Amino acid sequence: MPTERIDFADLPDTVQHDVIAHTGPLLKVETTASGFNSAISARLTTETGDVYVKGLPEGHPRQWTQGREAAVGPLLEGISPRVLWRVETGGWDLLGFEYVQARHADYAPASPDLEAMAVLLAHLSTVRAPEGVELKEAGHRLRDHAPKEALAYFAGDALLHTDPNTTNVMITPGGGARLVDWAWATRGAPWLDAGYWVVWLIAEGDHSPASAEAWAARMPAFQAAPPEAVDAFALANESVWSGTFKEQPDDWTRRVHEATKTWAAHRSCRP
Repeated sequence: MPTERIDFADLPDTVQHDVIAHTGPLLKVETTASGFNSAISARLTTETGDVYVKGLPEGHPRQWTQGREAAVGPLLEGISPRVLWRVETGGWDLLGFEYVQARHADYAPASPDLEAMAVLLAHLSTVRAPEGVELKEAGHRLRDHAPKEALAYFAGDALLHTDPNTTNVMITPGGGARLVDWAWATRGAPWLDAGYWVVWLIAEGDHSPASAEAWAARMPAFQAAPPEAVDAFALANESVWSGTFKEQPDDWTRRVHEATKTWAAHRSCRP
């Protein structure tokens, strides 16, 4: 469920003061529609440029996502907007990010954004998960959706995003791609983000499974994954989204569930 959104101006004065200590005087504040799971999502215009700030009240069930994004941010140069600062005061936990002028990605088969995303995911697949940072494990996340013997396919030491839907992929004016919202950063096999991308190419780009897999295969890690590992991953995703659709039946969850079913059926016909 979405988190109730408030304006930056509604934050306690002490919180605003600590943010301004990082940004300098604010010239303009604009509440944004992005940041579905954030209570604060705003573009701050300052004398030195713009900053994007997102945050949650302390004690919120998802407050841990703030710490996770702050922890992985330094590893994501050229992959995600830079994390500039974190403010934890006055009952609030806020993160300030480099503001990137960009639009959401288009996954249609003829879109030039696909090439940019393929380049980004190839880069990301080489990034190792940091030691000493609490991350989800890919196998653990899928433990209820795949046979026990299949979970080893998903294990690894790569840093994964795991949710490359179009609202989490920003395309800059120069055509480059950036991944945002690292709340579900995970440790696992380096080919998995390409596998997650297959689902979204089918769901949001109307790709056939063969077309989506061809794009995923631009990533050497996906190309090298054992076919039976990809089979197991496709089936696991169908199970995940079957449950999600039952719990939250709407057009969006139905579309993604249908995409996972289509991919799983395609994999079941593999020679």
